[in-house]
Amino acid sequence: MISKTSGKYKVIKTIGSSSDPDVINNLVSQGHSWINLKTGSQELDFTDYNRQVFGILDNITELNSVGVGLILGKIFDEIGFNKISDEMFKHLVLARLANPTSKLKTTDYLYKYHSIDVDVQVIYRYLDKLHKKQMKVVQKISYEHTLKILDNTISIVFYDVTTMYFEIEQEDDLRKIGFSKDGKATTHR
Repeated sequence: MISKTSGKYKVIKTIGSSSDPDVINNLVSQGHSWINLKTGSQELDFTDYNRQVFGILDNITELNSVGVGLILGKIFDEIGFNKISDEMFKHLVLARLANPTSKLKTTDYLYKYHSIDVDVQVIYRYLDKLHKKQMKVVQKISYEHTLKILDNTISIVFYDVTTMYFEIEQEDDLRKIGFSKDGKATTHR
């Protein structure tokens, strides 16, 4: 048994080791007995599986999604967005990456998985503030990071697909003859 106290690991008890399956089973039983004796813990009875499972589920008071903060939070910091000291910015960026939904659904996500209780109106007001006061900083951080990862060379190609349309030979359930956004009629060939 190993204990971790003040960030240090300490071996409390060694029961033994073996490669023989029968000896291993015996050592595991000895280990369980020693743990029960020393810790006073009791074994759970899993013969009534449903009662045990629902008993555990009934006692869950909150869920926390930690992977988002650990993985995406590290990337957020590496990009340099942590220079923006407002926590709401980080919460909204990570929420958008992990769960891209409406602002209202974002409030549900933040509450359910991160225990952050925020009203949707607070998000709207924050986005106004972000646009008016922090947008240039966000753009600068994004641009500088992009330059860094692309070895100081940025090439951009723009495609305007707003007036794109397709011509078809045969109509089907998905493709219908009609008009494009710029008013051109699509016809059979």
